[in-house]
Amino acid sequence: MNSNQLEDERGRIPDLVKIGSIPSDMNVDVDTDVLDPVVISDKFCRFVLNNKGFLHSFSKIVLATESPTTDESVSYPVGVGIHSLIQRCSLKIGTKTIAEIEDFAHWMAYKSMFIENDINHYRETFITNRVLAHEFNYITEDRASAVQQDDVDADNMYIKGQVEPIFNARLLYNSASATSAQEKGVVEIADELQLNNRSGNEPEFSISVADLFPFLRFNQLPLYMIDQQVSIELHFTPNSGINHRTIVEDTSLTSSPAKILESSVQFVADYIYYDGDLMERYRNANPSLTYNYIDYRLNKRSIPFASLGQKTIMNVGGAGRIVSKCISGLANDAKASPDDSCLNIYQALIGEAEDTNNNNQPLITNLRYNDNYLYPLDRVNPAIHFNDVIQGEGNVPHVNRIEYSGETNGDVNPLMDGTQKGDITYNTQPAGDSLFGVSNSYFYQVYRLNRNERINSRGIEIEVNYSNNAGFDNLTHTHRTWLEILRSATLTNGQFEIDYA
Repeated sequence: MNSNQLEDERGRIPDLVKIGSIPSDMNVDVDTDVLDPVVISDKFCRFVLNNKGFLHSFSKIVLATESPTTDESVSYPVGVGIHSLIQRCSLKIGTKTIAEIEDFAHWMAYKSMFIENDINHYRETFITNRVLAHEFNYITEDRASAVQQDDVDADNMYIKGQVEPIFNARLLYNSASATSAQEKGVVEIADELQLNNRSGNEPEFSISVADLFPFLRFNQLPLYMIDQQVSIELHFTPNSGINHRTIVEDTSLTSSPAKILESSVQFVADYIYYDGDLMERYRNANPSLTYNYIDYRLNKRSIPFASLGQKTIMNVGGAGRIVSKCISGLANDAKASPDDSCLNIYQALIGEAEDTNNNNQPLITNLRYNDNYLYPLDRVNPAIHFNDVIQGEGNVPHVNRIEYSGETNGDVNPLMDGTQKGDITYNTQPAGDSLFGVSNSYFYQVYRLNRNERINSRGIEIEVNYSNNAGFDNLTHTHRTWLEILRSATLTNGQFEIDYA
């Protein structure tokens, strides 16, 4: 086949690896395999895929944890869900690592912000259990009278789960001293807002391979064209000492972290086949396929408590690479009892030194690469930080102001403080509390590198100054930055080769 014939053949065949529309008259068959891991333990598992068809990008990995030894409620962190079980994931073809994400649970805490409320509420509750949906609270701060408001402040919201309140709406915001079930309203059913793991009840959830590997979100892997072993490796969150996998109802369970239920770990792989000889024609017309995609590299630094109020300059790498953006956040990995919190350690924090207008202390930050600052003036205002997230992702985070920067107007009760202004909780943890809830826990920064330049040998430097260390635990904190790096992969005669762009 000469070059002209090859180009003509390519023009008649749809691009089968790209996710999108295909001709309506094309017949498609789907074959589903339920694969057990070839290696499985409480620390690690590996799946080996069958080299047939095209791998559907929304094939699922099923995971579960063993039920607790006592009849106490165990659930997964808000906004993270079952992803909290995974520390690192890798997609390998032969000996080459095509895609990999470190601290995957922290990464998913960030990505979950961009899922719409209804999707989180009606779908993700059952698929991944990353409950991060909101509902307006239409009740005034006068809990005794519980009078409904005609005008509701955007901050006056609470986390809702799948079970809808069955009582009158005015009872959603009630007195902490309520005694009867009718008076308690949603307080009484708050423990059932998530699919709990209790003794004898071990709910299974699933993770899409497109979430594990962004490479697969826009490409269907042509497994039948690959002559090498294709495998997926999951490194589970450590299960010794402090529990970073789940959140618990009873603090006495903090010494018994959840174990992976190995019998439930499976890969539900969907393989797509196209009609007739189309797949063979596609192989002949594309002896070489090139994929340009993004991958993420993590830089992780410790910042001592005393240094949080000082300017810190961190080199986060990227030398010699094309980096399109950086995503950063500060977390308290050293919490003594993280499973007492709605989010465990999967947070991006800002301090709580509120002024008279209920504004938190500012984060002063900038990024420097190729001997120039990204911003001519340092970023300070939380509203500007939030706008940078929107511009960097091209999407609006579905979190409110109190969750992002910990700010409120002081006249309403955002997200409910379970110890002072109502008892709306998530697995008995007060959802509005800054230490145990979701307030000021999604303070991520996105730096969009807008010059499309390759990073020089000095790498990327990020400067942060949290103004002072008030409001932070007196512990060393962890600053994470994921670099979005452009990569390319080439499939030639059944062999994969990868490189950086």
